[in-house]
Amino acid sequence: MTHTNILLQQLKDGSYTAFNSLYEEYFDLLYGFVFSLTRSHDATKDIVQETFIKVWVNRHKIETTLPFKPWLYLMAKNYLLDQVKKQFHSPVFEDYLVHASNEQLSVNPDEEKIDFDNFRKTLESIKMKLPQRQAEIFTLCKEQGLPASEVARQLNISEQAVYNSLSRTMKFIRTEMAKFSVFILLFFNL
Repeated sequence: MTHTNILLQQLKDGSYTAFNSLYEEYFDLLYGFVFSLTRSHDATKDIVQETFIKVWVNRHKIETTLPFKPWLYLMAKNYLLDQVKKQFHSPVFEDYLVHASNEQLSVNPDEEKIDFDNFRKTLESIKMKLPQRQAEIFTLCKEQGLPASEVARQLNISEQAVYNSLSRTMKFIRTEMAKFSVFILLFFNL
């Protein structure tokens, strides 16, 4: 039985000391693996931390005769994929990723790059200027991707009222966010 197998058995039995030993032994390896996938130190720290939390929580499922490293990496990869899937539930984020992977965006001759975070902040501040119902319809249709029929049903209004509201909202947003016209075209299919 290897040193790691002994630690895994102790961990399975609930040893926090064994957990700490495995954490210290595998932290750097896992960090490097996750960073190669995310290219973000902040995201990597979160994923590594959550993975080790899952190791502790699921310690009773550990198969002590199998290698630990592939199981650890698989947990981290699955956690990362779950987080990405959650992000993809945002149609705006999904469209941004697709477009950003295809080309660099610029807004003026000086090649100033559009910042998606700045776009989102600006959009949020503009939405605060909208009447509450218009902002709600916009969020449901354009950000959550619900069809107009579903929004109409949820809000107990006609589909035509949804379309009319969206038309007014998009006209207002286009005017307010002129410097982000490329994003508006991409994300809101105008």
